[in-house]
Amino acid sequence: MPNLVTCPCQNCNGHIQFDPATLSAENNRIACPHCGLETILCIPQAPTTPKPIQVSPASYIDENLMTGEFVAGTAVLHWVVYFQIIPACFLALVLAILLVELNDDHFPIFMFILVLTFTVGLAALDAFIKKKTSEFAVTNKRVLMKYGFIRRCSVEIVLGKIESIKVDQDILGRILDYGTIIVCGTGGTKDPFHKITSPLAFRQAIQTEIEKTGDKQL
Repeated sequence: MPNLVTCPCQNCNGHIQFDPATLSAENNRIACPHCGLETILCIPQAPTTPKPIQVSPASYIDENLMTGEFVAGTAVLHWVVYFQIIPACFLALVLAILLVELNDDHFPIFMFILVLTFTVGLAALDAFIKKKTSEFAVTNKRVLMKYGFIRRCSVEIVLGKIESIKVDQDILGRILDYGTIIVCGTGGTKDPFHKITSPLAFRQAIQTEIEKTGDKQL
């Protein structure tokens, strides 16, 4: 049996029963059997299944926040980490020349391309993993740093234990806006943050949170 639905006529408000499978959104006009005038039928829409929400995995910083702690500022590794491909290209060139000399009759051009692709690809992959897995943040309680994916190195410094913050930038770092932040803690500890994007802005965010902590203690 057809699945009949009921829709009121727009002219006489009479009830019209119809099979929605026989109509479409472009062809939904019929003559009302009660008043004979043309009316537009309301075709019910099929229920749609909501798409599952894609939840990205929580970062190291988010997973290690304490109760009442929130992130006040973050930093990332600068794209300059990909510069390590340059020495990899030089190394690949040297290896390719050696292979050509040792295998003069065995497709030297192919060997050169193979060695170059493998060495440069490995260096690029290493730089990509470093950039994606390194996290830097300052919260209302701590400064957090995490390097590495398989072999992880993490540093957490309480704001009240920080004595000074240094920024080290060479000429290229000032031009491209990257540098090293050195957080000096009590007892002479020094924790460097290398190749940080906008290091001066990140240092200012840390100093702002240290000042807030001092005001709360007062």
